[in-house]
Amino acid sequence: MLRLMYDAVAAGAPSQYGDTTDRLLDRNRALLQGFLKADGNFAAPGPGLTAAIAAWIRERGVRPEPVIVMVHGYLFNPIVTGAHDSDDPFNLIYGMPPVVNRRLSWLPLVGECDENGQHPAENAIAFTYRSEAGLAETSKAGWSNSYQYAVFDLAPLAARALASVLAALSDQRVTVRVLAHSLGTRTISQAIRLLRGHIPANLDRVVLMDGAEFCVDAASNFAACPFDVINVVNRTDSVLRLGADQMCHPMRANRTLEACVVGYDGVGGSITRWVDLQLDIRNLSNWLAGGNAPDGQRYTVNPLAEEDSHPTANLNHWACYTNDGNRALVRALLASDAMTCVQLRAHGVPAAVNAPSFGRFDGLPVPVTLRSAVERQQFLAQAMQTDTGRVG
Repeated sequence: MLRLMYDAVAAGAPSQYGDTTDRLLDRNRALLQGFLKADGNFAAPGPGLTAAIAAWIRERGVRPEPVIVMVHGYLFNPIVTGAHDSDDPFNLIYGMPPVVNRRLSWLPLVGECDENGQHPAENAIAFTYRSEAGLAETSKAGWSNSYQYAVFDLAPLAARALASVLAALSDQRVTVRVLAHSLGTRTISQAIRLLRGHIPANLDRVVLMDGAEFCVDAASNFAACPFDVINVVNRTDSVLRLGADQMCHPMRANRTLEACVVGYDGVGGSITRWVDLQLDIRNLSNWLAGGNAPDGQRYTVNPLAEEDSHPTANLNHWACYTNDGNRALVRALLASDAMTCVQLRAHGVPAAVNAPSFGRFDGLPVPVTLRSAVERQQFLAQAMQTDTGRVG
């Protein structure tokens, strides 16, 4: 597994970035590429990053399996020495069974090993970035909570490095796929936005699980994408239902189309190579159990956590990869060449989401994120006064 760590230097809000440079590091914390924070454009992969990926591909050898780039979500920190076990993705979702509970590890999902940690392979790139921050850093950036900071600043910054990683893979003779969960779906979505005009021809599939990316952003960023996007939706997910939109209020006002997220509301609309799979509707679970998938396999899916491997399993935000039946489906969506959007539709997959907002995101503008801490604080304060007045 190739380990990559994006280190975002704390520098306040974008208007304060100046000439601060973030760093993409290898597993030994050697610099692979620097990214000027204030430059929000696509950054072509530099020699260090290009060489590291080429060397890993050579060591991997000629293999039929795709290379899968893994993108984690909120509340991780691979950078700080001495970070708590749950903060370091390499001690959790990027960890090897049986050291890590197999139901929490993504490595069996991406073909890096089997469910018992046996038969190791070199199939995965673990992309990591800091997606949490303390109160002082969050406040300096102009936000009222760390999730706003992660959504509107940290994930888009990490997306620049992720876009460069995908671009560096474009010169390699391998098929590339992406697995992303929760806030990681925003990170890959923003990377695709940056890659317009540079999308690698060997990127053929992205699998999103319980995504926290906003639907309007996804509809814009993935429009006319030349690869498949399979979006796993769960409307029993309490994290997305209660947290993702409300924690971003008022930048994305609650109960508006701009606040809807892909893992709860789906996308629908006119994206040809996009399929929404809602785990918590009976027609999809029956279709999968009946062996109707293009690969001919039967899948027993359940949107509700079947065990408590995750400490807050009852919120159902992790059931997409902790339940064994769901794991089998995700593994097939990543590994099987038969599980394409075209073939899923040809086999009659139920690909709609029973949300009132479903399919209503085409053409909606993406709200602008304020760039200075002062603007952000004033906006948040004014909204709080308005909300307070409305309640009274």
